[in-house]
Amino acid sequence: GCVAQQEEEALLRRIPELDLVIGPQHAPSIGHLLAQVETTDAQLCATEEIDGPVAEDVTAPKRDSSVSAWVNVIYGCNESCTYCIVPSVRGSEKSRDADAVLREVIACAEAGYQEVTLLGQNIDAYGRDLPGVADDGSGRRLWTFSN
Repeated sequence: GCVAQQEEEALLRRIPELDLVIGPQHAPSIGHLLAQVETTDAQLCATEEIDGPVAEDVTAPKRDSSVSAWVNVIYGCNESCTYCIVPSVRGSEKSRDADAVLREVIACAEAGYQEVTLLGQNIDAYGRDLPGVADDGSGRRLWTFSN
């Protein structure tokens, strides 16, 4: 989370028993990172921002409700609000692939969830970083939720 992103290697120095500090953007690689820690017997810090598209998390999300599901659609933020740490620790906005979001929402519906909440620090920014414009001649982005 944000503390791991902000503290990075200082967290490893402060808590020598800690093997791994991981930022949320590295969650899809946790198996590989844990194996690396185990084989090298060294502390590891994986908090750097990842260039390119969002890596899809292969783990199944934990959902405590049988009615409501939450689906992450965008990570990070490009704003610079004086009270917020997100841009400096989570990095710039990165939207999930629209097809991946749609597959997850459909899976939620098929599993019986009655409502799906789309999550992101700045949900209105979804799609700004994805390629493509709508083919209706409007000049609008192809993938947005605020249209």
